[in-house]
Amino acid sequence: MAKMLIKHKKILPLLLLLVLFAFPMSNTMPITDVHNFCKETFEVDFCLKYIGSDQRMVAARDFSDMFLIAISETQIQVTNAITHINNIRQSLNDPLGKNRIGVCEEKYEVAATSFHKAWEVGQKKSNSSTDRMEITRSTQAGFDAVCECEDEWSKHGPRQESPLTFYYHNVLKLCQITRLIISKLEA
Repeated sequence: MAKMLIKHKKILPLLLLLVLFAFPMSNTMPITDVHNFCKETFEVDFCLKYIGSDQRMVAARDFSDMFLIAISETQIQVTNAITHINNIRQSLNDPLGKNRIGVCEEKYEVAATSFHKAWEVGQKKSNSSTDRMEITRSTQAGFDAVCECEDEWSKHGPRQESPLTFYYHNVLKLCQITRLIISKLEA
């Protein structure tokens, strides 16, 4: 019995290796496709950093999975912006700055809700035109809200530098990437 077990212990790894070669993880998106996709964007390095190097890309099978990664990266940027708003609120002494940061807080909350809605619909991985329209509408609503925050820093008085410009640019770039992914899904 012991000899038989030893034989099986030697054969089992060989069988596992054979299975892995016979049935490779062909359902995953090849990394070259991800790199080629990023080359189609306006921000290749940014795309590779936030999408191409994301740990979840290893399991991504298609553009639907890539969309979920891109929209969740966008949600992370929005969440970080909301945290930043809470951290800098006390440093704003003038009423105009306080008002502007309040508007931005509202707008980033709208963005968070909108991007989450796009993520929820994207999780269904539906090919229906209604779902695609909802994804596009929600993504655009989130982006518009972030833009309205950025614009707020030049309205109703002297122009001030927005303390959220970093997040605005990241959301802008991620939304451009997301739009390209959506166009690939519709093709």
